[in-house]
Amino acid sequence: MADDKPYQSLYRKYRPQGPSEVLGQDHVIRALSGAVREGRLAHAFLLCGPRGTGKTSTARILAKMVNCESGPTPEPCGSCDQCVAVRDGQHLDVVEIDAASHGGVDDARDLREKAPTAPVQGREKVYIIDEAQRLSREAFDALLKVFEEPPVGVRFVLATTEPHKMPATIVGRCQRFDFRRVPVEAVAEHLERIAKDEGMSLTAEAAHAIARQTEGSVRDALSLLDQASVLGAGEIGEDVVTSLIGSGRSDVQYALGDAVAVGDAKGVFELVSRLVQEGQDLRFVTNEVLAHFRNLLLVKTAPGQHDLLDVTDQEAERLAAQATKYSTPELGRVIALLIAAQTDMRWTTSPRLSLELALIRATIPETDTAPEALVSRLERLERVAGITGGGGSGAPAAGSDSPPPSREAAAQASKGGGSRSPSADTPAPPAPATPPTDAAAPGGPASAGAEDAADSAPQAVETRRTRSAKGAEASGAAEAAPGPAEAGTAPEPTAVPVLGAGTSAVDVTMLRSNWPTVISHLRSSGKAVLPSFLEIATPASFDGTTLELVFPPERPYGVQKVIEREAELRQALQDLFGITPAITCVIREPVAGPAEPVEDEPLSEDEALARLASELGATPASEDGS
Repeated sequence: MADDKPYQSLYRKYRPQGPSEVLGQDHVIRALSGAVREGRLAHAFLLCGPRGTGKTSTARILAKMVNCESGPTPEPCGSCDQCVAVRDGQHLDVVEIDAASHGGVDDARDLREKAPTAPVQGREKVYIIDEAQRLSREAFDALLKVFEEPPVGVRFVLATTEPHKMPATIVGRCQRFDFRRVPVEAVAEHLERIAKDEGMSLTAEAAHAIARQTEGSVRDALSLLDQASVLGAGEIGEDVVTSLIGSGRSDVQYALGDAVAVGDAKGVFELVSRLVQEGQDLRFVTNEVLAHFRNLLLVKTAPGQHDLLDVTDQEAERLAAQATKYSTPELGRVIALLIAAQTDMRWTTSPRLSLELALIRATIPETDTAPEALVSRLERLERVAGITGGGGSGAPAAGSDSPPPSREAAAQASKGGGSRSPSADTPAPPAPATPPTDAAAPGGPASAGAEDAADSAPQAVETRRTRSAKGAEASGAAEAAPGPAEAGTAPEPTAVPVLGAGTSAVDVTMLRSNWPTVISHLRSSGKAVLPSFLEIATPASFDGTTLELVFPPERPYGVQKVIEREAELRQALQDLFGITPAITCVIREPVAGPAEPVEDEPLSEDEALARLASELGATPASEDGS
């Protein structure tokens, strides 16, 4: 004989009937059970949280707690007449009101008039108002008095998905409980148990795909499982789920992540076109892609925190592998572009164009003029250099050869020597590439030249601060008096003699005058990113242990990059000066120039005239005017 009992949907069949069956809301169940056990149950409750997380089911369980024949009890039996009546929705004293359709002031007044009447069937009356935020302002005003001074034996339970729309006067008279999204792993395990009870074949991948799609809603997950069981005839695999909800994160999101990482613009357009052909909602796709890059950022910055991802261990490993293709600033830039695309989609008639534009800007940083795009380009070049050649053999190192010829040319022009052949320049290699030699040691032949260069360094640095990096190096070499060390081994008269002066002679003035040398040394060492940001920095102070760098307020983005690569800068300072100071970065307007040395005693008039004549190359006039 065929069963005439009508089919019941899974979300109705497996609705929680007791406190232990509520999934993922232990904090709420413990609080309510403890209040019933101690006899401290409030008269009004506000249950708020996402859809499908058990708010209405918890309200019914509360009605069972206070009306169970063995109660009030935190563990209702579920089998007595009171519990069965509540379960079937036939209890006369448990009234469920849908505020979406009964939210007017007349309905509220009717509830207020009936609330004081004595219970008919049970121990207490329980009013469950679902979607409470839909009550009108007049209805809230009508219920305010009864919430403030409720009749004996009456409980109110308000359930809402939008607690911010509730009046503060009502919220203040209720005990509020916030329901949380159920974790993906918990939902997937719950689906597997139900599938086993129903005789379905459900794979773990399909269960996780359903759980991710429903975003912590148990009711939505059961509805999707019900639909998938019909489509797959009881055999539910990931392909069945994909056919229902479209391409999942494990397909499109990872493909987009790979395409953006390697700069594959063609692949990006093909993936977006595929989504359009499948009829996917590009607004939803953008949210999914944004969630994927958020996961990549989390894996990159907080490795091992898989509990924050809502993914399986296999997916966590896959995310970690893809995250190695990005730097943290790159991921932040992609996320910012996708958020901007989301905003544009609210107003545009072509969400496809907004998504494509955001992804292309992320894929090809050259199309974006923002400073963050420049950082992405530099980091991508550095990453490629490290893969292909590493060290000084990559593209950044090749580009670092250009500054030394510029300095040499400027030095030769200042001396009137005209152009020279490469063979003539070979005996004088750039200072950053060679360590200090004995020729520059104290007491050596170049000692006098070092003193002359040190005297002229402030004047040279003053000029460098007002010119570009490349032009500053040339002018510094031209303005520094060659003196006896003109035939030395270095193209920079102000830099090379100073570098051999020893650690005790290093001060902020020396660091400022040789700052272009530091930048050039980093480039020659294969560093591509750090030198670009050091060009906008100025050494502000040096006390022997700490070097303070100042960045202008209009270009503050270099501070983080310098902090991240502090070890590279300290190594360069060790190579050139023999110091390894701690690096601090500040953002403010730089000082006008290097600090002038403080004289121990004031100069006499004759001494001042003599120094002025030495610096200007002039002879003071005699008193008779000759």
